[in-house]
Amino acid sequence: MVASQVWIKSVALQVSSGAVSFICSSTLAYMIKFKRNGLQTPYRRLIFAISVADMMQSISLALGPYLNNSMEAQAFWAIGNKHTCRLDGLLLALGSTASPMYSSFLTIYYYCKLYKKMHNQSFAQKVEIWINVFILIFLVTTNTYALGTNSFNTSRGGQFCVYAVTPSGCRQQPDLYGECKSSPDPNAIAILNLLTSVFIPVACLMVSVVLLSFLLWKIVLNEKIFTTRSTSARNEIANDVQNEEQSEQEKDLPKESITTNIKSEETASPRGESTAKRLSNVKIRGIARFIKNQRLRIRGSIIDNSNETAPNAYRQEMTVQLILYCCSFLLSFLPFAIIQVMMLMKTFPTLPLYYAMKTLFPLQGLFNIIIFIRPAVRVTRMRRPGISWIKAYYLVIKNGGESLQERSPVLPVLPPIPIDYPSVQFGVENYVSPWINSEDVEDISKKCRYVGSSMELSMDNAAFNHCSQDWYYVKGSEGENADNVEDAIAGIHHNDLDAIDEQQEGNEEAEDEGW
Repeated sequence: MVASQVWIKSVALQVSSGAVSFICSSTLAYMIKFKRNGLQTPYRRLIFAISVADMMQSISLALGPYLNNSMEAQAFWAIGNKHTCRLDGLLLALGSTASPMYSSFLTIYYYCKLYKKMHNQSFAQKVEIWINVFILIFLVTTNTYALGTNSFNTSRGGQFCVYAVTPSGCRQQPDLYGECKSSPDPNAIAILNLLTSVFIPVACLMVSVVLLSFLLWKIVLNEKIFTTRSTSARNEIANDVQNEEQSEQEKDLPKESITTNIKSEETASPRGESTAKRLSNVKIRGIARFIKNQRLRIRGSIIDNSNETAPNAYRQEMTVQLILYCCSFLLSFLPFAIIQVMMLMKTFPTLPLYYAMKTLFPLQGLFNIIIFIRPAVRVTRMRRPGISWIKAYYLVIKNGGESLQERSPVLPVLPPIPIDYPSVQFGVENYVSPWINSEDVEDISKKCRYVGSSMELSMDNAAFNHCSQDWYYVKGSEGENADNVEDAIAGIHHNDLDAIDEQQEGNEEAEDEGW
């Protein structure tokens, strides 16, 4: 027998897609297991399980044409034997069964977190452990029986190994391939295929679609978390900035006196020294006013982008992640499930549908890694404006799946007065210039620390870097108590909703008590 062009094209699509998906799933599993927080949260454990399942499925599809039993007539590229065929069949059975089950389990996780608002520990004890036990028992039972009865054999198309009778194709064309052997039992094989190839994928797809529709109805339509806030809040922020600037300008000297008289006022006369001190205080107050205005503008930007609160932005991001994961699951398994149902009804699929299944079925690993690191990529592009999505994905993957941190200079100015005192270090000394009026400017030295020739600051802090001679306004790092939208989105893989929900509940309790 000679391989047809359809067979060659379908196998080429299967092998290439399987190889790409295996690389992506391996990378994703590595980033989850060996990077920050590891497998500490249910979300990370679920994505890790899906990645491992997809690794088994992808490698079995990529190597399936070669690991087939070379004695079978349909296996045109086979170089293996019955033992390699069993290995390939076992990997494919484990991966193709566990992947839709854990993908559906991920939808249940989002239902518990977004709608039921369960905390991680409660979810792990009440839901996660029992679903894991069920999946494990099902996989061990079915595949132990298949190994014990030699049920892993070359598929009818000769492209991989599955639950099948021997010789391959005997049930469909006994006149060409011969009568089926009594072992394995053809009826048992039919039940296994019906259970794992039809019932499990279709049931998991239905569960995911139903839960997704319910959550979108409850969260998007009822809670309206994606509704844009009215312009009243933004106008309030703008008015705050304008009033702040106006009140501060009334205290300052005219700009002309600063620019034209600063050199002449630095003479040695006592009156000149007093004027110079006043000018220095004016300049310092200007810098302090700039820092305060920056905070107001950033607060206004957060309201524009996140509907006011970090918890709400977090729920938005988790809802988007849920939609994307369900789309990934549907895109990968829907063509496969349709073809399985058509074959059960003894109807042959069309060629485009067949090619779509060969291309998309192994690619869930690629879709999952794109979705998993998407929040980190989004934050990276927010912190580095102008960077493309492709480059941002490359940088985030290179950084182990974490968003990139970057110190952003906002106002490069010279120091208001000659600096001849040492740099302030956190916990060592707290230098306050005698020219600074503590009522006019915040003592920022309490909040900064120097590391080598640069410095690191927390959110809403600013200080002068004596090495680079610049003022820096530095954004903070992500954390469990993040009140910044970027930080909340950047930590979506690590914090889940627990810390933010607790913070929101505390705020609501304080409001109820009249605080």
